[in-house]
Amino acid sequence: MYPIFIIYIILPVIFLWRSRIAKEGEWNNGFLSLEQSKALQGICVIIIVIHHISQKVFADQEISALVRSGMSPFANMGAFLTSVFFFFNGYGLYKSYINKPGYLDHFLKKRLIAPLVAYYVTGWAFLVIRLALGEEMGRKLFVLYLTEIVHCSPYSWYIVILMIFYVVFYLVFKYAKNERSAITLFTIIVLAYIAIALFVPKNDYFIRGEWWYNSIIMMPLGMWLARREDKIIDHVKRNYNKYLVIHLIPAFPAFRLSYLILKKIGYFSDSIPNGIICKLISLSAQTLAIYVFIACILLISMNISIGNKVLAFLGKYTLEIYLIHGIFVELYDHDFVGIAPSPFPIEKVSLYALAVIASTIPLALLLKKLEKVVTGK
Repeated sequence: MYPIFIIYIILPVIFLWRSRIAKEGEWNNGFLSLEQSKALQGICVIIIVIHHISQKVFADQEISALVRSGMSPFANMGAFLTSVFFFFNGYGLYKSYINKPGYLDHFLKKRLIAPLVAYYVTGWAFLVIRLALGEEMGRKLFVLYLTEIVHCSPYSWYIVILMIFYVVFYLVFKYAKNERSAITLFTIIVLAYIAIALFVPKNDYFIRGEWWYNSIIMMPLGMWLARREDKIIDHVKRNYNKYLVIHLIPAFPAFRLSYLILKKIGYFSDSIPNGIICKLISLSAQTLAIYVFIACILLISMNISIGNKVLAFLGKYTLEIYLIHGIFVELYDHDFVGIAPSPFPIEKVSLYALAVIASTIPLALLLKKLEKVVTGK
């Protein structure tokens, strides 16, 4: 057995440690609580790290086929994992808006400064490493990297989209007539963004690929659930077994269908006839799979309470871990973002994964402290 495969044991242990199953006839009424959602996002951010490691491993043909195939499930999980973050962001934004008087008064300061600090610090770290490794760039490209108009880090897209839709949230909820109108307008803007994105070919600036839009729909979905939470949950409780069956049974077929369509058709079709239709088909299949994934998580969470010190810790630093880990994913791989050989390649996949995580956590803590200092000032 290859040591890297121990992740299939470690991840469930971290996730299920101190979890509690509700007694018969009872429910985990805190399944949408901040504590449980942060715990869920904590495990997701670690799987995202493994997801990016698996993509690098999968691309390296010198690594054994057994290891590549063993890591391949993680290589296709990106959209599902980010959908969790988008969903709980949407849910949390709406719940905070209705429960905290004056929530919008300092919203942009509270929600944008920390991500901006993390975004630029990690982007500039990538820029320094690119220059140190001898990447040739003219003055124009250097300025574009420095200002982050062109993203120096290939791992920063999620934060960019999140900040954009934080601003959209602020504007629609500040100026809409009522909460229903605000969510409706937010949903329309998200759908319009997705529709426009389908027509944008891959580029170096904005909407650089399908991952920029294939899971964002979960953000307004989280808001709609938050708005109708009591009625929806009461209805689901009364019909729980039915909803569990109709989501769990088609889960694997939905995931498999999404995988096959992405493999056969995919989003890489800008130059062929009916390319937009191919993108739309791929997006539709992936959206169905993502919806089933989120629905299954919520349904199972209604009966299982999760949370422990490890997940609580990870949940506090999801933003920082998300942005920083890419530096080490590239530094310890065989090549650095395709521009030069990596300076510190680690051949054994298990050591590679361990080194990425061990290097990421302490720097995530430092970045969090920097964010607090800047936000405070």
